[in-house]
Amino acid sequence: MKKNRKNLALLLLAASLLAGCAGQSNSQSSQSSQAKSEKKAESKASSKSAAKSAASSAVSSSAVSSTKSSSSQASSKSAASSSQRADVNRMGTLTSQLRVKLPGMLLPAADGLGQGSSNLNIRYTSSSSQNVVYYSVGNSPLALNDSRIASEKPYAVLTENKNVADASSLINYQEPKTGLPAVKIAGNVTGTEEGAAGSTYLQFNQGQWSFVVRASNVQGQKPLPTAQKLLALYQQYGLPDTAAKSSVQVDVGESLGSLNTVITWAKGSSVYQLKAHSMETAFKMLKSLK
Repeated sequence: MKKNRKNLALLLLAASLLAGCAGQSNSQSSQSSQAKSEKKAESKASSKSAAKSAASSAVSSSAVSSTKSSSSQASSKSAASSSQRADVNRMGTLTSQLRVKLPGMLLPAADGLGQGSSNLNIRYTSSSSQNVVYYSVGNSPLALNDSRIASEKPYAVLTENKNVADASSLINYQEPKTGLPAVKIAGNVTGTEEGAAGSTYLQFNQGQWSFVVRASNVQGQKPLPTAQKLLALYQQYGLPDTAAKSSVQVDVGESLGSLNTVITWAKGSSVYQLKAHSMETAFKMLKSLK
């Protein structure tokens, strides 16, 4: 009996020891799981923090780049604007000086140039019967009527013939032609074409203006493309008010110093004539006339 009690006591002790070991193992496993969870949480937090930092850095870099780009664009626009103002101011300054020298003469406010305005030069001659203004582009800007301007090829020449008794003798207006081949210029505008002395002349009339384009047969030129451009410029810019029938004469081909566009009209007792190296330059200058 005593022996059985002793065995029972030993069994109970062994069971108690086994239960203690199991509890300790579960506790260690729980602690290990908790540690792993904490590490995962820390890893996620670290990843989120790194992502936020990268995004913030990217936004900051983009903002800096955008600021630099905006600054560069603003600088370029400012430079272009300053250049344009300088060009306009040069034409304005020279024209203001001309108005003092040639009071009462109609003068353009625009130089009509696509480039070279910063080196615009002007000289003039004046007498009791005539004023002549020469517009040119040089290697550098010179004072009004500087003697060196005379060696430059003018791209435009504006002449005022004063106190003219018979304006028609200077204007060379062409009445509409009949009995000649008809040529459609554009829209409902039709002209006539004729050949003479190795040239082909294409003429059309609008209001008080006659338009004549001359093309060289020897050089293989055709008058129609130039006539179409001429009509388009007239419709876009118009021409000065005229006191008499007036004329536009154009030789096909444009080059520096050619002065192939000649526009002549009457204003009061004066007859004006503008010669220019290109049609577009002539129309731009006349549009600004005052």
